[in-house]
Amino acid sequence: MSGTSQAHLVNTEVSHCDSVLLHQVVLRGSPDVQTSNMDGETVLLDLSTGRYYTLNRLGSLIWELCTGTQTISDIHTILCDRFDVAPERALDDLVTLVNELTQEGLLQQERR
Repeated sequence: MSGTSQAHLVNTEVSHCDSVLLHQVVLRGSPDVQTSNMDGETVLLDLSTGRYYTLNRLGSLIWELCTGTQTISDIHTILCDRFDVAPERALDDLVTLVNELTQEGLLQQERR
């Protein structure tokens, strides 16, 4: 884990997510993270810690969408369109991954 603590803008309990935040929070990869694609998965290297992380196909798509222009709500809509998944499940998985990546210092959450 990185030594810096970042606040989670999205509550990990999806049932209590603030819908306003879902429309206001944009996601962006940390500038200290380099990525590469290998066999359909995305490998993240945190240059500040030297740690590697591997994302599956769903996680890879979420990462690709974290460009600093898409809100959490935008990403959720894309996930529901591309995968045969219940909207509640997609949101739960999205929020869980966003919070994990933020906690590890790989992802930044910004309000617009």
